[in-house]
Amino acid sequence: MAVSFRYAVRTDLGTVRTNNEDSAFASPRLLVLADGMGGHAAGEVASAVALRVFAEVDHREGAELAPEFLRAGRLARRALFAMSEADPLLESMGTTLVTVGSDGDRVSVGHIGDSRVYALRDGALYQLTTDHTHVQRLIDSGELTPERARTHPYRSMLLKSLDDQPAGPDLDIIEAQIEPGDRVLLCSDGLSDYLEPDVIGATLMAPDREQAAADLIEAALSVGTRDNVTVVVADVVTDDEQPDGRPPGGAPVVVGAAEDGVSLSAEAAAALRGCLPEVPFDATAPMAGVRGLAAASGDDQSSHTPVSEQTEEAALSSATSPKTRPTGPTGTATARSETAGAPRGTDPDVVPVPQTPSSSLPGVLAAAAVVVLVALLYLLLG
Repeated sequence: MAVSFRYAVRTDLGTVRTNNEDSAFASPRLLVLADGMGGHAAGEVASAVALRVFAEVDHREGAELAPEFLRAGRLARRALFAMSEADPLLESMGTTLVTVGSDGDRVSVGHIGDSRVYALRDGALYQLTTDHTHVQRLIDSGELTPERARTHPYRSMLLKSLDDQPAGPDLDIIEAQIEPGDRVLLCSDGLSDYLEPDVIGATLMAPDREQAAADLIEAALSVGTRDNVTVVVADVVTDDEQPDGRPPGGAPVVVGAAEDGVSLSAEAAAALRGCLPEVPFDATAPMAGVRGLAAASGDDQSSHTPVSEQTEEAALSSATSPKTRPTGPTGTATARSETAGAPRGTDPDVVPVPQTPSSSLPGVLAAAAVVVLVALLYLLLG
């Protein structure tokens, strides 16, 4: 039985931030949410670029989703690496990412970082993903309770992310047991860090998904979420609800940094074009060229060129991602193996320190040498 999604997408800056580093995309076959991180404007760049790359999966009808998610993750990582190499202000940028897609009869979930996917079935809330965080590892080992984890000083420390490290890990892939009648939630940690699972579940049960999305945002704001907060609420339906068999629902929807546009230096823009020449990316309208969004951006849909097989295959390695299944209600998901990493740069209590481009170091040393030489000459001649 082929299934697809009907969706509502909302985002908010939160109570503290002045920029949105979250990005989200929804179509009848694909849902994606990314929560960027990094100093300056690097977080919003990372989430917008990753979202644009993953939107290509929506065009590849009939393709198996698990390898498509892995391919998109590797392409996005390669792009982030190239851009950070070209522009020191983008160094150490990265993003979390969760994606849910239907290739007909199957629903697959891909995730990396601490953004989450939940499923609501018969009034019960299930967490399908397990956070790739330090505190989740402590919970899994029995050293920390979920209640204490909510206030732990290292609660925002990620162990995995989609970042500018070229040899970084793949997304984890789940063949999810999602059925028609289920409701799916993708959310950034601006929601899940501030609301208890029972509150999320009760709010998600609203009959209207648009109302559920709005109420989730409002609930997070009411408790003072300090982070950007973004949600994708999607009802799982069968394609036979549409007479011609096409997926029900309208054009794709995008919110956040990918909708607002990002700022790229000439060097970063050139690196992005050189790395992914066949994925059109306009910094002022990152999702331009995506089917269904072209009218809003002024682009001609027919001009879209999908990523070529040759370009994609060049980014792939023989590594495979572990496959797991959801194991039960919220809070009971199994542990996954994780690699050590650095504290997440988007914790609202941490102010990113501007980085000095490494290219300025020789000039500083030369100036210091001149000062020392002048001082020596003054002493000798004095």
